[in-house]
Amino acid sequence: MTERPPVSEMMDTFQSHVSSQLAQTPEVIDTEGAIDTSALFIDKSKWRKYPQVSCAFADLAGSTSLRTGRWEASTASIYDAAIKPAVRILSDFGADFIDVQGDAAFGLFTGKNSQRRAICAGITIKTFGKRILIPALEKRWPENPPHTGFKVGCAVSDLLSKKIGISRTDHHAPVWAGRAVNYAAKCSQQATAHQMIVTRPIGETVRRNEYLWYSCECGTGPTALWEEQHVEKVSGKDSEGLILKSEWCASCGDTYCERVCSGSWRRPDLDSRRNRLNLDKYQQVIKFRDQNARQIRRGING
Repeated sequence: MTERPPVSEMMDTFQSHVSSQLAQTPEVIDTEGAIDTSALFIDKSKWRKYPQVSCAFADLAGSTSLRTGRWEASTASIYDAAIKPAVRILSDFGADFIDVQGDAAFGLFTGKNSQRRAICAGITIKTFGKRILIPALEKRWPENPPHTGFKVGCAVSDLLSKKIGISRTDHHAPVWAGRAVNYAAKCSQQATAHQMIVTRPIGETVRRNEYLWYSCECGTGPTALWEEQHVEKVSGKDSEGLILKSEWCASCGDTYCERVCSGSWRRPDLDSRRNRLNLDKYQQVIKFRDQNARQIRRGING
């Protein structure tokens, strides 16, 4: 243990630190490419700016109640059983940076198809929770299984980053200034177990992708999977989000996930539906044009 200075000396040191930090404008360095935490500054007033970083944030629902009536070792095993696969999923989908915060984990994605990969990672995490984790917990504690599951949020924005803490020690870590991590966490907080909530920019990517927006043909046929969802404590149009309550199909999930991550959006099985929608839109345009033409003629002849 290091020698501790008097409290008054601490306050004097921190007063000087706060004054010096607030008196200067940090340098912001535009940074392209993957996030490299080893390149983040710590003792300098410099931040790296990464454009359009997508964040997938997964939180274990009801984690505070997991300790009820169980040994500490059992609670620890639940955390390990749940969080490690979530981290692995984020890694397998190519997250540049992953952080674990107790019963939650988040990943940051940059580069090609980063939004799609973040979305697919989130869906995969909650699929794991419902398909694998919950049945295992129910088998382990059949009389009183833990009521849990993953709540997932997803958002995107530019991010500023640097390391904050004490250099040349283990007491420092990257911090992420910007909406992506904050909004993804708020989406996760609002969701319940086995749900995923995304902000509007992520939702626009979902809407444009038929593999994400519509269900497969294994059930009653292709139907919209996502619903409108107002995201609380999120400002502006980002709050006009979407919510997903379903998981990957056991039969089609592999194919759909791969198509999304590779950049595909158009499903051949929906060609007839798409053509019908286009025809309906075309007919609406023609009808509107004809109505305008009649009104113009009435104005001229009036």
